This record gives sequence, C-alpha cells and structure tokens, in this order.
Amino acid sequence: MKTRVYLLYTGGTVGMRPLDPGNPLSPLAPASSQELLERIRGLGSEEGIEWELGTLLDEDGLELPPLDSADLSARHWVLMAEAIERVYTDYDGFVVLHGTDTMAYTASALSFLLANLAKPLVLTGAQRPIFATRTDARQNLINALYVAGYKATGLACVPEVTICFGDALLRGNRTRKVSTTAWQGFASPNYPRLGHLGEQIRLFPDLVRAMPDERAPFYVHRQLEEQVVDLTLFPGMHASQLGSLLEHPELRGVVLRAFGTGNAPGDSELLELIGRAASGPDPKTILTVTQCIEGQVELGLYASSSALLEEGVIGGFDLTPEAALAKLMWILANHDRSEVRTRLMLDQRGEQSYNLYELTYPPAGRKSDPVDLASASAQPAGPVNRERLVRAVLRIHGLGVSDVKRGELFSLRLFVNSSGIKSDTPGDDARCAAEVEALYQGPGATLVVADVTDGVRRLMEEQRPFHLTLTAGRKQFWYRRLELALMVASR
Repeated sequence: MKTRVYLLYTGGTVGMRPLDPGNPLSPLAPASSQELLERIRGLGSEEGIEWELGTLLDEDGLELPPLDSADLSARHWVLMAEAIERVYTDYDGFVVLHGTDTMAYTASALSFLLANLAKPLVLTGAQRPIFATRTDARQNLINALYVAGYKATGLACVPEVTICFGDALLRGNRTRKVSTTAWQGFASPNYPRLGHLGEQIRLFPDLVRAMPDERAPFYVHRQLEEQVVDLTLFPGMHASQLGSLLEHPELRGVVLRAFGTGNAPGDSELLELIGRAASGPDPKTILTVTQCIEGQVELGLYASSSALLEEGVIGGFDLTPEAALAKLMWILANHDRSEVRTRLMLDQRGEQSYNLYELTYPPAGRKSDPVDLASASAQPAGPVNRERLVRAVLRIHGLGVSDVKRGELFSLRLFVNSSGIKSDTPGDDARCAAEVEALYQGPGATLVVADVTDGVRRLMEEQRPFHLTLTAGRKQFWYRRLELALMVASR
C-alpha cells in the first residue's frame, strides 16, 4: 500500500551547509528547499512512501526562507499549523523538519493548536546537517517518514504530535532537549517513549493518544497569547527584582519554575508580590512547574509551596516548562478568563499525568454567629473515577473555633455524601471520611490542609456531586472558604 506524506521544511541544522562550499569549517547557513530536495530525493520510496516537500508561507502567502529555530516565535507556530491545515485532507501523515533548539516548544504549541488531529505529525531534525558526511539527519528523517507513512510501513497510526529523534519516538508536549551533541538529543522525563526505533520499529499503542471521534472535525486554533514570561526562582531572589515585570499592565501570564515540588523562598515581600500579581485588580495567570528534570509540582505538600497556593498560583503537575508555556499561551488566547484556571488544571492533549478538580464550597458562619455543623455540595468539572483518584486534599481557609486558644490542638470531622449527621456524630462512624487534627492559629486565621484520600475514595459516588459535612465535635466554628482538591490520573 502506498501512502502520501507532507514534508514541511522550516529550517534548522538538518538543512544547513557551509557558507563557503570549499571550506567545511565556514559558518553554517540554511540551504534552500531545492538544495535539500536534491539531497533527500527518493527517501522512503522503496517502502511506498510518496512525499512532497513544502515550506512555510507568511500571512500574505509568500514563501519564508528556512529559519534557525532560535528565531521562531508564536507567529511561526501558527503558520506551521495553517500549513498543515491547507494540505490536511491530501496526505496521510506529516513530517516537520525543524531545528533542535526550540523543537520541544514547537511540538508543544502544535499539539494545542491542532484540534482533533487524527493523523501522525512528526517533528525531527539533526545534530549535524544532512549535507555532512557523518550525520544523524538521514536516519532521523527516514524514521520520521516511516512513522508518518504508517499505511505503507505497516506501523500503527500515532494520531498526535510527536518528536522522532535518535532511536526514540516521544510525545511532543512531553519532550525536552537534553543534549547539544548526543544523537539521542531529546528525552521525555515523565512519560514513556511511544516507540523504539532500532533494527526494528516497535510502537507502544497503549501509550498513544486515542483517535478522536470521527464526528469531531479537524481544525486549527490561530491565536496564542504572547504577553507571557517564563521565570525561574533562585535562592535569595528579592521582590524588587521582579516588581516592574509582574506589575506590567500588558503581562497576562507567567510560567514560574519553582524549587522541587513547587517550593518558593519564604521572603514575605516576594510572596506578597506574587499574590498581588495573581489576585490583584489586574490579575496575571501564574502557572508553576518544577525546575527538576523529573517529578512534578504538588502545591501544599510543604509549607513553602502552600504559600504559593494561598497566593493563587496554579500547580502544573508534571508539565515540562516548554509545554507549560505553550499551554498557557493557548488557553489565555482561546478561552474566557473565567475558564482559564480550570482548563489549565486539566489534561488537554496528554501533556500532564493528572487532572485537578478544585471544588469550592461557600463560607460557613462568622465569628459573631458560629455554627456547629456545615454542609454543602459541589460538582467537579469532569468525571472522577474511583480507581483513578490519586489524592484528595481538604483545605479550610480562615477557620475560627470557639473556646479554643491559640496554640492548642483541635479536631474536625469530615463526612462525605451522608445525611443525618449531628455535631456530635463520632469519628468512628462509617460515614466519617476523616478526623483531622490541627494547631489553632487564632480566630479566622487558621489554615487547615489535610489528606483525606482514603475516606473520600471510600464514600464518593461517581458522577454525583461531592456533599461534605463538617463538624468540630461539640464546638462551634466558622470559616471563610472550604475546598476539596481532587487529583485524578488522566489515563
């Protein structure tokens, strides 16, 4: 069986050659598409792969010269998406030849811009030009053509944006460049390979995103918000170093690279600045990721990350910085402000391992009129499967408890999806999800954060609201806000 693949040449090392053909040590510059075509003509033809080489067109339909990937911007990502859209129905798969420096950014951006992608789109490039005697470019391109030309090569269809480099096929929005010299220049730290390309090509279909519903049409988003920045925290950082940036009126979003699982310096001025930026009169959306290569952000796990959570920062789980930036740009540009926080916490294109559903409940009582029992319901923004529930965290903000002194321990009882609860219902009642002990910090000033996973998992009812009832034994209490955060595996 023959297959048709569209090969989009955007530039990068893969297509570069010495400025002076007689001097191999002269600076490299992009070759023309015609020069590249002559070099790669016939690749894949023995397998029945028919391909056509195309280039980027600008907004006026004029051909853009090949670019160093360091010169690419959000504008070029949209142009690439539109280039795929123009030929989408004419080809079975697509390969994008791209520079390695920003390939992970482009792969992430395209994964969000291309909605309901039902065909393989493979990015590849090289550490050394295809015109060099010793190069990885030729094998990388052949491998990419094999994946994109699956109908001819007998491979499974991979209907998502991927990076094919060295011996690995990786999900594009999970990928990072990890070496400037090694043939295996990219890695996917928090998600397994989609395939291994050695003597034989082995794909792992269970790890590939599902084919979109055939009734869902392919389409392209054409907007990305460019007023975003990527900031890295460092020891000793001061608020004065960030003030003018975070308070800039045109800034809309920030990717904040925090320490470890989402920790930040304890400098009160710095935290207040971040809080004003995230929750002030001109709020910026702040999405935090870890500086570590592997692992994820878990806001609230430590006191230093609870501070960011309290200031309105959104946890990005195991998003790569590249995917976090692209996702933030896409969501800010294409969704209403009221939806931004919720959409950032949900997996959109396989870019993160978890969905986070934040259920917010109304305040209960007040200092002058405390209650002995609080009860309310909230519905998550998506399905919560019992087997996929990883963690449930209860957060109570601005809590006050009558007849308790500052510095004393007190306890609260949480009941889930239960009726007939009284203020003195004991903690060993089967309807009790958790009994939480906390240190009292003063009237209306106490923050309670507790892992209530086991009880919530036991008592939850799938596809039903989460009805919470809270008591403090025979004591009366009040709080400003009650939240239940549900961390759910995305697959």
